[in-house]
Amino acid sequence: MRKYGLLVILIVLASYFRFSKLDNRGLFTDEKFTLLNANGIWVGGGNQQEIFNKPFFTPQDFWASKSIKDYFEAVAHSDFGTHIVYNAFLHYWMQVFGNSDYPIRFLSAIFSLLTVVFVYWFSLKIFKKNAVAFFAGFLLALDPLNIAQSHIARSYTLSFLLVICATYCFIEIFKGNKKAKYFIIYAVLIGLSLLNHYLNFLVPLSHGLVFLFTKNKKHLWFGFISAAVFNGFLMLYWFNWGGGYLAMDFLKDKNEKHLKLAELNIKTPEAAIQLSTPSLVTKKTIELVYDSSIITQGLFLRLNSGIKNVVITILVFMLLLGAYYFKKKQKVYVSLVVISIGLLAINHAIMEDIVLANIFYFMLFFAAEYIFKQPKESFSQSQFILVSVSLLMFLLPIFFVLNDALKNGHTTSLTHRYIGVASPFVAILLGFGIYRFMKFSKLAIVLIIFVFVHQYKPVKYEIMSYFADKSTMNAWFEPARIPNPYAQAAITISNKYIKNDTLYIPGAYSEFYDKVFENKKVVSYNDAQYLNLYLPKQSDIPQKIDVNEPDKVFLKKGNGEKLLIFDFEGTKYRY
Repeated sequence: MRKYGLLVILIVLASYFRFSKLDNRGLFTDEKFTLLNANGIWVGGGNQQEIFNKPFFTPQDFWASKSIKDYFEAVAHSDFGTHIVYNAFLHYWMQVFGNSDYPIRFLSAIFSLLTVVFVYWFSLKIFKKNAVAFFAGFLLALDPLNIAQSHIARSYTLSFLLVICATYCFIEIFKGNKKAKYFIIYAVLIGLSLLNHYLNFLVPLSHGLVFLFTKNKKHLWFGFISAAVFNGFLMLYWFNWGGGYLAMDFLKDKNEKHLKLAELNIKTPEAAIQLSTPSLVTKKTIELVYDSSIITQGLFLRLNSGIKNVVITILVFMLLLGAYYFKKKQKVYVSLVVISIGLLAINHAIMEDIVLANIFYFMLFFAAEYIFKQPKESFSQSQFILVSVSLLMFLLPIFFVLNDALKNGHTTSLTHRYIGVASPFVAILLGFGIYRFMKFSKLAIVLIIFVFVHQYKPVKYEIMSYFADKSTMNAWFEPARIPNPYAQAAITISNKYIKNDTLYIPGAYSEFYDKVFENKKVVSYNDAQYLNLYLPKQSDIPQKIDVNEPDKVFLKKGNGEKLLIFDFEGTKYRY
């Protein structure tokens, strides 16, 4: 019964943060893209030109039926061919529950909650320890990035669920479930995850690396090679004839523009895009490592974002690690411990944070140590595989975004959401590390308590920052977003419209990228698209794009009176 009690605690905790205030902030740009793409609509109106070029168009025109090609082309032209699996889920979800903000974000929250539950169950099944399962689930349930992404109508939380389920199948096959259906399920889960987002390739990569170093696998080569070939052909199709055929060009163009923005150093919110200098890349990478878990959330900032201070934490760890290995040689052991204490005393201003960093390092060490201590400890192939995959997934996303930043010359990739796919694995890795750390010494239990007491405020601050719309990890808006302004405007229009009225929608607003990279003025259809998402689909309200108006939505009455419906005020209400 204890295991069910712990699971109930995790479900209640995770649900509270994931289902609270899902609609208190309007959709931001990426979510709007998702909502359009899930309905087969190109961002910018590429497949709706015939309606926008009419003298007047209506919501019925906007919601004209779309072909499967429209759905593929929609992601090809705005999301470089990703998110298609999530978009399919969302498409049918909206047919049942509608497209207001709460239900569309609720889908992401469900995927996130299911991932927490699955991580708990998966860890319990493999490690047979309630403590490991609970710590893994707890770390994921309170992870600020996971909480934030559960509030976003985007594909990330589905990715996390797909890759952790695929990893379960990967281990089950090794355990003896090697019938064709298990390989098929595994191949399909990997394929869906790759179609959902390309960065998910790091998971099958980690599986492949672990497979090569796992014993007793001769009978599995054919099955896994078949799964790899299937997904190879799937990606070949997708990148050449499916929705990903523009992906490489899209990424190339995006990187060129971001590099130019970094070189211009424009003082706008987009100035977060910076040139990849050695110092900046190092600092951002270290911050990502620490922020990968609530155990060290915000630690780099508390170390004054100083590389020197990080080096001190590593030096203390190396001394203590030496003491661990030389514990039977009393003089060496005492000397190393004394030097460590001396370093802590010299750096007393950040002593608590040095201790916290070292606890984190030792959790990782004790988890990774298990991989290399066979057969000294009781060997479990399933545990070996899961710990190995989790360790690789802690490291590979960091290396990937680091390489991307150095290769492309800007720091766009060095952001938390690009390593999000690692979060379920990091939770499992550290959950196991905490358990083994606690087994090492009674003092470790005290240190674990210190971690959670010490991290209460930083983690709470980061979570509350997200709810206040001031999270540098995910979404920062000043002023904070209001509930969806397009949905509010649509309600006002529906209430005030009478026959012979005409709706005028601004078309002269220039997006940030248009201002920087376009030399000519272009008509913007974005406001018309976002507004029509919320107007009744069968409505016959005549609408027209006002090519001279940048911000104001007007309802022109039959007598010529212009009634102001909403003023977007530039970027203020365009999120």
